[in-house]
Amino acid sequence: MTVRLVLVSVLFLAAPALTQQSKIYPGSHYQMMDVKAEPPSEADLQAAHAQEVRHDVQELFSLSAALQSDLQQLQKGMLSKDLGQHLKQMEKLSKKVRQEVGQ
Repeated sequence: MTVRLVLVSVLFLAAPALTQQSKIYPGSHYQMMDVKAEPPSEADLQAAHAQEVRHDVQELFSLSAALQSDLQQLQKGMLSKDLGQHLKQMEKLSKKVRQEVGQ
């Protein structure tokens, strides 16, 4: 009886390991390919950095326009609920752009 119990236990433990083996069929689009990733070149990194700076500057410009609208409403005596959030976003972006340009 104990031999049967041990045998059944071993089968239950081995079954998941046997079912997890992957099989690759010819012509399948799930075949593993031996592809080595090349590190990005210095020019690609610089271009990506410049694109990120441009994006941040454009976002700063749009935030500036939103702040102008909020400040005009403030002069009329109406406080915009987004004024604080816009100011915080602008502060964070300006610090980020300043650091990126300084590099």
